[in-house]
Amino acid sequence: MCLTKLTTSLTFILLLVVAILVIISIALNAATLGIINKRFNEIKNENGQTTSETTIPTGPITTSTVRPPITFNLADSIRIEDLMYHLNELQRIANNTGNTRAIGTRGFTETVNYIYNYLVNNVATLEVFREQVPIQNFTIKGDPILILSINDSNETFTYSTNLARSDFTYVNYSAPINLTKFNLVVVPNNGCNDLDWQNVRGRAALVVVGGTCTSAEKGELANKYNASALLYYNHGLTTTSLAPVIIRLRQANKLPALFLSYAAGQKLVNVANLTNVNIWLQVEREDYPSFYVENICADTKEGNINETIVVGGHSDSVPVGPGINDNGSGTMAILVLATNLARLYQSGNYTKYRYRVRFCWWAAEEIGLVGATYHAQQAKNSSVPPGQQLQDYLINLNYDMLGSPNFMLGIYDGSTAKPGTPQSAINGSIRISEAFCNWFNTKNLPWDYTDFSGRSDYGPFLAAGIVAGGLFSGADETKTAEQRTKYEEKLGQGGLTGAILDPCYHRACDTTDNINQLGYEKMVQAAAYMLEYLGQKDDLPTWLYPNGRQMPRLPDDYFPNSDYFRDTNI
Repeated sequence: MCLTKLTTSLTFILLLVVAILVIISIALNAATLGIINKRFNEIKNENGQTTSETTIPTGPITTSTVRPPITFNLADSIRIEDLMYHLNELQRIANNTGNTRAIGTRGFTETVNYIYNYLVNNVATLEVFREQVPIQNFTIKGDPILILSINDSNETFTYSTNLARSDFTYVNYSAPINLTKFNLVVVPNNGCNDLDWQNVRGRAALVVVGGTCTSAEKGELANKYNASALLYYNHGLTTTSLAPVIIRLRQANKLPALFLSYAAGQKLVNVANLTNVNIWLQVEREDYPSFYVENICADTKEGNINETIVVGGHSDSVPVGPGINDNGSGTMAILVLATNLARLYQSGNYTKYRYRVRFCWWAAEEIGLVGATYHAQQAKNSSVPPGQQLQDYLINLNYDMLGSPNFMLGIYDGSTAKPGTPQSAINGSIRISEAFCNWFNTKNLPWDYTDFSGRSDYGPFLAAGIVAGGLFSGADETKTAEQRTKYEEKLGQGGLTGAILDPCYHRACDTTDNINQLGYEKMVQAAAYMLEYLGQKDDLPTWLYPNGRQMPRLPDDYFPNSDYFRDTNI
């Protein structure tokens, strides 16, 4: 008994040390990248490349603003000063509202009001409107319970909000359940294929994270094959993958779910085939009154309303930080694109597009693409007027995280769209990927493909048969030595090999200091090029859909219940 206690104590101490080392490593990476970003900005100012005398002034447009001669190219109109002006405003909002811009907070409300008021007061040529999105509000009530029973001998696993000390934690969008007994079954092969789930009916399915699919996709398979409960456990392949983590399922999930540590998961794996083994599970939920959040959209008054280019990104952050890169960078990129296109339209020397452009700022992406999904769902309704229907949308361009400090110039790879995506949408999306590649190559800039997984706001549009594309500078992916060499040779800034692309991803340190201004400016210039490239095409519908369009019903997992976990740490 004493030996067991000693072993337990040593294991706890080891896990605590590992957790501290991980935190230190992340902090050092973030600090190093912050120094690099700061020095880059200083060098730019020393060289006089981006001072206010040589670029478009920042801030609201006024009649007294002195501007250099306007360019008649949308990409050339993009200046980092304009982008950073707006990001500094977002940082100010976060600083004054608890360091967050998550939905349900004053920070989010002020973010939406800032976008709306700026457009109304400064860009009169756009038609701006708000869209109310309902959010069902609830929280996990009390501590979840997990008990292992072998021959009626029970072992209660430890729950703690300190994940390093906890055997398990809750899963966002878990269904509630009173204390209930389940038979246990281990899902083989990482649970990424239908065949892996043939024996889960009526049982609690235990599955390791990782493999070729996401945890949300495993949740869909568990629901599909009628499991009664779902237990994830960490894979333990590295020192950072021992503790439980908080993950999110699709909002259509109907199963109670928990996430276990590697040690707790292995304990269940080792006993799952014994006779008379069960687990007891409880997850309580408390409902709160629903509330509304807002999407903001702004339309050009010119262009065919039945042939619309949608440019979108989400306006909310996670609760734990201000979200300046995720996704203030995309939010303000779209604001500058809208402002500069409107200014070009007013100049009288710029060819206006045949197609309407709709700029949208989606709410509640961080809890499951809720704002974009709601918009797509409403537009699918045949009772809405012409110009507001999903069939009026030709393409959705999505910009989510454009300023990562250890960045890549990432292009969504249309060929990697998830199975079940309409082929007509895939074909056009591949063309968008290639067009982005061509621009980066023309500018002799490095670039990388990134998976087109549907995990950002373009997802519901793509699933409904609408061509999509966009850019992404990286989140928790790791920069390779090959990437660093490529970026150093072509851009003069290679970043850090072996460090994640945004060490402040979903963290409190995602501030304006987290933005790599060189990469950010290039990404927004690429976004501007793409809008102009598409807008000036003579027959964009045929170019995007050479074999015609398929407009299927949105899949069930893109009809969210708009559930919001108040106690969340996504």
